[in-house]
Amino acid sequence: MELLGPSVIQVVNRRRPYMFTLLQMLKFGIQAIQALREMHKAGMVHRDVKPDNFVIGNTKETAGTIYLIDFGLCKKMPYRYGKLIKPTQPCNFRGTMRYASPKAHLKVELGRSDDLISLMYMMIEFYVGKLPWTGIYDHEEVYRLKQKFLHGRLLTQMPTEFQTFEDHIFSLDYLDEPNYTMLIQLLYSAASKAGINLNEPFEWEEEMNEQRELIQQKQYEESNSRTY
Repeated sequence: MELLGPSVIQVVNRRRPYMFTLLQMLKFGIQAIQALREMHKAGMVHRDVKPDNFVIGNTKETAGTIYLIDFGLCKKMPYRYGKLIKPTQPCNFRGTMRYASPKAHLKVELGRSDDLISLMYMMIEFYVGKLPWTGIYDHEEVYRLKQKFLHGRLLTQMPTEFQTFEDHIFSLDYLDEPNYTMLIQLLYSAASKAGINLNEPFEWEEEMNEQRELIQQKQYEESNSRTY
């Protein structure tokens, strides 16, 4: 089992609370979509996509790799005779209120698109700094604001590609498979338009690797001192 590092938000908060550069936000989004795509291909919906559930690797080679964790609320999608079926039974609220899909507030079963809606909320918060309902804990008011800020109203400070991103994920029914390739391509397009090289490392990678080397050097020195 691979030992993982801190959550993405823990790393970012060390420098500038809840803020990503455009490079970081787009790189994170691409890897997060890829992680969700693999989970969905396995027939599972996460249902609690939030910053605490994305962590970075714990080695020099994986400090720029994003991992999806915490599958306590995930659920297997229902199939009958090899075909995905739409759940009809009501359910309790699932997820974290700030990032939950509007459907979660209606207490209906969450699907693949709802994971992606939660991810979109995360990316907006990371880049803009906050969501309109940040700090509000009343379910009805948070739902009202999520409805109010549909149709691009939440995207005024985001790259224009996010309008297509939002339109697509909100158009999907439970049975519809998201077009992950298109969503990833939208983020690549936003990077290209902004002149961003997505091969550049995350800002935290060098800092984390320097800290790791200092710790390893200290451990090496302490180990040597005990041998004499």
